[in-house]
Amino acid sequence: MSANVTLININSTGNGTFDALFGGAPANVQAQAGIQLRAFFLNIAVNLALFAAQGNNFHPSTDGSRVRWNVAGLDTLSWQNVDPVRTERYWAHLVCAIIVVAWSLYRMYREKTNFIDVRQRFLTSPEHRLKASARTILVTNIPSEYQNKEALEALYDVFVDNDDRSRLAVWVNRDYKPLKVLAARRRALCHALEKEELQISRLVNKNRNRESREKLNTCQTTENTVPDSPTHDGDCLLDSMPVKQKFTSIFEKDCMDDSQLWRKHLKVSAASQVSLVRDGDNFWKPASLLKFWASAERRRAPKIAWLRIQIVNLTIRIDALLANLDNEDLFKRQNSAFVQFDRQMAAHMACSLVSHSKAGRMSPRFLEVAPHEIIWPNMDVTSLGRLIRTCIALILFVAMLVLWAMPTTILGSLSQLASLSYSVSWLAWLRDWPSWILGFISGPIVAILLALLIQLVVPALLRKLAVLVGAPTRSKREVITQDFYFTFLFIELVLLTAISSSAVKVVPLIIDNPVSIPTLLATNIPTSANYFFNYLIVQSLGFSGSILFQYLRVLYITTVWPWFTQTPREEAWLQTTIPHQMWANVYSLFTNFAVIGLIFSVVSPLMLIFVSITFSFFWVAYRHNYYYVQRNKVDTHGLLFNNAISQLFAGIYVMEIALIGLFLLVRDSRNNVACKSQAIIMIVVLILTAVFHFVMEQNLRPLYEFLPVTVEDAAVDAERRRFIAPDDAQDSLEQERGTSNDLEASGPSQTETRDGGLASRAKMKSMSVTARDARTALSKLKRDTMAKLADIQLHLLEPSSVSRRQEVGDQLSAAIAGYPDELIDLTPEARAAQLTAAFQDPVTREPAPIIWIPQDPAGISEDAIKQSQKYGRYLQYSNSGAYLTTKNKCEVTQLAPDTRPDWLLDWVL
Repeated sequence: MSANVTLININSTGNGTFDALFGGAPANVQAQAGIQLRAFFLNIAVNLALFAAQGNNFHPSTDGSRVRWNVAGLDTLSWQNVDPVRTERYWAHLVCAIIVVAWSLYRMYREKTNFIDVRQRFLTSPEHRLKASARTILVTNIPSEYQNKEALEALYDVFVDNDDRSRLAVWVNRDYKPLKVLAARRRALCHALEKEELQISRLVNKNRNRESREKLNTCQTTENTVPDSPTHDGDCLLDSMPVKQKFTSIFEKDCMDDSQLWRKHLKVSAASQVSLVRDGDNFWKPASLLKFWASAERRRAPKIAWLRIQIVNLTIRIDALLANLDNEDLFKRQNSAFVQFDRQMAAHMACSLVSHSKAGRMSPRFLEVAPHEIIWPNMDVTSLGRLIRTCIALILFVAMLVLWAMPTTILGSLSQLASLSYSVSWLAWLRDWPSWILGFISGPIVAILLALLIQLVVPALLRKLAVLVGAPTRSKREVITQDFYFTFLFIELVLLTAISSSAVKVVPLIIDNPVSIPTLLATNIPTSANYFFNYLIVQSLGFSGSILFQYLRVLYITTVWPWFTQTPREEAWLQTTIPHQMWANVYSLFTNFAVIGLIFSVVSPLMLIFVSITFSFFWVAYRHNYYYVQRNKVDTHGLLFNNAISQLFAGIYVMEIALIGLFLLVRDSRNNVACKSQAIIMIVVLILTAVFHFVMEQNLRPLYEFLPVTVEDAAVDAERRRFIAPDDAQDSLEQERGTSNDLEASGPSQTETRDGGLASRAKMKSMSVTARDARTALSKLKRDTMAKLADIQLHLLEPSSVSRRQEVGDQLSAAIAGYPDELIDLTPEARAAQLTAAFQDPVTREPAPIIWIPQDPAGISEDAIKQSQKYGRYLQYSNSGAYLTTKNKCEVTQLAPDTRPDWLLDWVL
């Protein structure tokens, strides 16, 4: 079914992510809907015929009199519309329930086997096998004696040919928290400095336009300035005095410098000021508002000058730390490491086998770890720490359930507003309201409010809980979030809402006549299906509509964002960022819809029609949405899909338990239990379902994550056919016949032209040297990229026409296309440096930030660049590709100049 569609997509898209191809919404919708639709017509035909043929809907009471029971509307097509004198009709319900369960279990098994087949084909595809993440594992909870490169190589060299350790690459993680704190502080200050510089340029531009409007058309734009090799006038002075004193004197001159161009147009008071106080070392620091009584010397200084000196001081401290990345006193070793093998199968074998003789040591281990998905703060979580974190997360999760239960219960009660008006005395005034108003409030309004309550805040909070648990990667975080979110939706939207929406009708009747509890429960609880009819309609129309039309994003871009856009960096982010689909949220919602359909498939078979319509809307909405609108940031390689199929068992179990209870509550005209046999049979079905579930998971679980050895030969042959030239095929065949190590002799030698050679074959150096080489390679790649971008930088000052805006957009697109997106685009040296440092903390190779300000007609940006050169290489400015129009709007034709030139390569590692 959905697997066939996925295989076509994989063959046609090549390097497409698995979650988008197989785990994407269209395939997911088809798979989950297909579990129910096979038994759809039979169940609908039998149950609806039984329910609709009940006639006058009279139910005899215990005293023998006939009392008319109010079964009307959609309730006539549900469980409660069966006359007690015709209880033999419940055998048809039992047959339909067995058919639904049997067919659902069969389809679940088929979908899981199809998932395993497609996942194995994807993981063994030649394009995926060459990725660094395909051959790398993350080992956690490493004991101290193995927290070094040599010990790990000696442990894992058994998985490579001839125990050749040169085929292994090991990265032992370190805690770079001091460096991260400084880098984060520097980024925040750079962002603040860009805002201050832009504010000055806008004020000058505004005054200049007011003074000389007649000369506006003669203004000429300045030339692009890219400070790749600036003349650092301050560098020669650094040797003559201590660095901090040197820059402090520059800061003093910067505060009093009247030659700055902006001061010719504005008063000094127009610029933002900061209050400073002199510390014990005779240096200035920000004055604290809480210590207003301090008697130290105070002064006020321009905020721009203060931000500059702060960035310079942070850069000096960061450079000093970058030169000592291997210092044990500064950066402690963590209990985790990345191990990269020369073959994909070696990584799977190392991850599947037990690594240490003591329980819990060197586990858990994780496969398919992409560098851009690593959650670095969770790299030092111990087994005890993970247990404590999990307990805390579960407590917080239960607290969320309790906290959200109150509004959910209230909204569920409002779904029975018409019944409340008669059962609750102080709501009697609602009886005078028109029925359509009560129906509108209890139907769509309640469903909309409940959807907003559940779908906006909850996923973000649960994603934080997943990180708290200790998820080492973003893909693992999504899987944990899916478990949390589905459990939350199942309890809050299905169980709690179903009970609360019926309780308001049942409780008053129980108080009046306690003897009628069984009959009342069996008759009223199934009426909660009416609420879910409204819920599914609102979800199918509202959710799919927002996906198709993207009206929220359009409103955000056109109305909200312009009020907050300040700097060229923010404008470039808005123009180049594609929405990332967080599939854990989507899967949980889809699975919850399918579970609702399973639960009510027998009790209220009309629900199947609504569920089918809902999935049809989603299929239309997601059919092309992913390829043209959204981007998949996190790829779990289909694990979310498999998890969703497993979660459907919750719907089957609840349906079976509910039917057991409903069968036992059925009473005939003599008030005797009429369906004891059906209840016993359903108990047997429940037991068989649990046995099937256990056996299936026990047999299929190893194949969910690990590759079997049987697929290795076929994968090697496919890789050889994909990357070996046809002229070399005969030579490769002869080498295969004469050499047992044919893959190393022919295959990788050809594939090295694509990935630059394995990182494991490069000599692993120290962290400091590796990071330095990576920064050097990135710096050279940046110069080459910026040289390409200079050829396409065109700009007209005032984009007054639609065609001009389109031209600017084309320039930005061309600038993005200038960045390398495949490893083959890099030189061999750059590829080797990139692969060697791929699994090293990104903060160790983070480039120095560049203050990006827009070009302006008054030349303020040029003057700022000139003023910054006195700080040398520790403070760099650029106005390349950013422009300030006469309306004080920022316009960009490229990405920020300090953007990592390899930012697109994160998706191919």
